[in-house]
Amino acid sequence: DYFSSVPEFLTNLSNASKHDILFFGGHRHNVDNTTTWKTPPNRNWVVGGGGGWSCDGPAQGFLVGTVGADYWVDTYTELVDYNICCPPPPTPPPAKKETPIQV
Repeated sequence: DYFSSVPEFLTNLSNASKHDILFFGGHRHNVDNTTTWKTPPNRNWVVGGGGGWSCDGPAQGFLVGTVGADYWVDTYTELVDYNICCPPPPTPPPAKKETPIQV
């Protein structure tokens, strides 16, 4: 998200002439590869989910990467229930009625 001001960086993430690139980054509270800048034929993920501070989307959890014998990295998410990770804020107590002061 923050690299839009550096388009040559994003262009280079799409370069697979020397090797495949799997890029992990971002500063959003979500785990996905659908809301990121597209870098085909390479892959990228935003990996900031897990609740706590904030939730910017429904995919909260972490990303798992398994490196094969051919050095290819298979990725998949391990997500948690959004309502557990990012519960709604508590309902504020009802406002107190003020009693008029009698003079």
